[in-house]
Amino acid sequence: MIERIFTGLFLVLVLVSFESMGSPILNRTETDSLITPNRIEVRLRGIIDQDQEIQSYISSDTHLFFPKGIYVINNFITISNVTNLKISGEPGTVFTSNQNKIITISGEINNLQIEGIAFKSTKVSAVDDAEGLIFIANYGDNDRMDGLKIQNCRFSIPNSQANGIKLVSEGTNSSAKNISITYNKFENIGRMAVEFQNHNTLIAPRFSDFEISYNYFYNVGTIQLGPAPACVSVSGHSLNGKINYNKFYDMHMESSKYIYYGIENAGTIGLETIGNYMQSSTYGFTGLLASGPLKKSWLIKDNVFELSGGKTADKNKIRGMELCNLDNFSVTGNTISTDGMAIMLVNCTSGKITNNKIKVKSGNAIYLRAGCTKNVITRNDIDASLGTDNGVVLFDGSETSHNVVSLNKLLKTGRRPGSYVNVNGANNNK
Repeated sequence: MIERIFTGLFLVLVLVSFESMGSPILNRTETDSLITPNRIEVRLRGIIDQDQEIQSYISSDTHLFFPKGIYVINNFITISNVTNLKISGEPGTVFTSNQNKIITISGEINNLQIEGIAFKSTKVSAVDDAEGLIFIANYGDNDRMDGLKIQNCRFSIPNSQANGIKLVSEGTNSSAKNISITYNKFENIGRMAVEFQNHNTLIAPRFSDFEISYNYFYNVGTIQLGPAPACVSVSGHSLNGKINYNKFYDMHMESSKYIYYGIENAGTIGLETIGNYMQSSTYGFTGLLASGPLKKSWLIKDNVFELSGGKTADKNKIRGMELCNLDNFSVTGNTISTDGMAIMLVNCTSGKITNNKIKVKSGNAIYLRAGCTKNVITRNDIDASLGTDNGVVLFDGSETSHNVVSLNKLLKTGRRPGSYVNVNGANNNK
């Protein structure tokens, strides 16, 4: 029972605590008033299906706090049309489910924060499911989301082909902006760790001003079978993103005949990827992928790629970067060491590749083809001495022309001075 006592302008909420098997004890206080005016503390006794009870407390201007414990969520919780909602847990708080979704977010959202909770699924399924443990469903024609933060959480769904976090923003006039996914751990994920999507049309940027930074990724793609899977993917028309200072370890590739990617940019204008670290020693993968149209103004800076193949026979799957259909970009200050290729460019224009330290064991260090023009490659330290003798920087095709190369340090097989090679009609590259 809750008694409300009003004195002047002050409101004091007094909660008479109650306790029964499987019921929470709620404590409402005025603490945390700078974030939300109403704090609800949930204490569970026993492990039962808690989703309906938790659902009843979802509302605006609320901080829902979960002490350490296991919370069973077998029918996903819906967060829709709320303002100033915070959901947090102390260390050891776990939301567990036998389904692919634990939380769905939709409708009008302003200032939603999810913090300090481990999301785990035990579902076993080989069916491709493009949603996620946290599914941000921005489907309504006029849905607006502004201010969504997910931080200090953990995600695990190893035996189902689903994502950790998925955002779909595809309503006719929908938008999602100021999205922050930081300081989380994604370990043993069946499909992708984080996927943002706007595939409905490329006319409007339906998500923007996003950040996916300071996260830890390990063994993502455990049972993914489809083409071009990625650990982090931002696809479709979007604006102004940051994917910085993340750590990626041993992305899983054994179960897929396709190349697996660390970060995919399939349409963001104004993306930066700075200070990421990618390492593999088991299956190998490609670090960065630029795919799809409408990409430009991408800054790729100060990343480290240490990608070995392990048991992977096809070293062509292992590349530092595969950049396609990209305009006005910068690749600078990166350290790339791979069992395969360092950088492949396809139909890329007006890029600058400068001051990178590169070492490869198979294939070309830098390979430009299919209409790469007006790119500048300068002041790079490139070691291809352990690879085959077919050129350190290779230009391929008659439409690959007018690229400028200068002041690079090149080593080819046997640590001899390296060379630039034009094949299949490539011209005016010097």
